[in-house]
Parts: sequence; structure tokens; C-alpha cells
Amino acid sequence: MRPLSALIREHVTPVANAAGFRRTGRTFWMAGSRLDYVLFGFQVYAVDPVAVVFDVEFHAVPDPYRDWLNRGQQPPGKVPNSSCALMTGRCIPPASVAHSPDGRLPFRTRWALRPGEEATCGRVLAETLSTESLPHIQLLLDRAHLLEVARSRDGYLMKRMTPILREIVLRIDDISAPELAGLLAAAEASGAPPAFAHWARERHAAQKGSRGA
Repeated sequence: MRPLSALIREHVTPVANAAGFRRTGRTFWMAGSRLDYVLFGFQVYAVDPVAVVFDVEFHAVPDPYRDWLNRGQQPPGKVPNSSCALMTGRCIPPASVAHSPDGRLPFRTRWALRPGEEATCGRVLAETLSTESLPHIQLLLDRAHLLEVARSRDGYLMKRMTPILREIVLRIDDISAPELAGLLAAAEASGAPPAFAHWARERHAAQKGSRGA
């Protein structure tokens, strides 16, 4: 794993820091103004005897989803991990540094760090992150934008919850009580657990109370 650690240190950390991300181990994270987080990190695969093969995964962790998972018991100020992600995606490598440039899902997402090509791979990864991936990841801190991305048919994205539950989670702090009632009715009709509806009503009431409405 040493070549990947060097790659992260020399090429990834500088562009991540410049974009405002903070680092914990091999994970980089950024917090939004509403306690939402975005993260990106590295998933390594032991599938090549020579190259280090890895995915660059990013995760969107909106506060309401983490609140639902923890039922209000999440420690304040604690940086979440990928297990709290509502949506996960991958930064797609250019063909020149892809492990399987002609492959299909999920293999086309994998980067290859080959001996003797460390500097090239590092430069390409840094350029991809700074010009494409990090600006896209940062936009996921906006819940309206995240909802639009979640509604897309992007095959590279892994989305948790059903579409109606995702919509409730991402809109719950901003919608009116009648809007929430309508969404919950649709969710319950589609089989949403009673515990979710109970959490949603409590969350909405608490947010409304905090705004003095």
C-alpha cells in the first residue's frame, strides 16, 4: 500500500487542501453550513499482481439521513464515515490510468497505479480531482442539488432508501407541514416503516420550532 500512500500524500492532499477539504487518514471531508458532509476516500482491490488497483469513492452524508440512522443519538460535531452516506459515487479515471479502460460497471471505475508510472498517475488523478471531481462533490452539500443528482439514472451511483424516502430526507428541513403530510402518505402507502414517519414528524417539528415558526 506504500505507493498509494505516497500518491495520496504527494498529489491528492495538496489539491484537496486547496479545495477546502480536511483529512483523516485516507479520507478527506468537508462540512456544510447545515451539518451536512461530503467525503472522498480510497477503496483498494487485490486483483492485479503488479499494479495497485483502487477506486476513488465519494459520499454524500446529509444531516437528516444521519439523524434518521442514529435516531437523534449522533454525537454533535463528530465527522461521519461512509456508512452514513445517502449516496456514493466514484471518480472515473481517464483511460490512460484506468485498470480496465474498456470495461463495464463496476470495473471501469478502477484506477491503476503501475510501477514506474506513479508520477503520471498522480498528476492525472490530481488534475481530475481539481477540475472535475471535487467541484462536483462540493455541490452535493446543497440538498436541492443532491436531490436532483439522486433522481438521475447515473449507473455509477449507489443510492440508499427508496426515491420517496430520499425526497423526504432531503426536503424535510425546508417543506411545509402539508407538503410533508402528502409525502409521508405516499411513503406509507408504498410500505415505509412507521418508525420513519414518526422520526420525520419529530424532525420537522423540531426544525420548525428552532426557526421560531
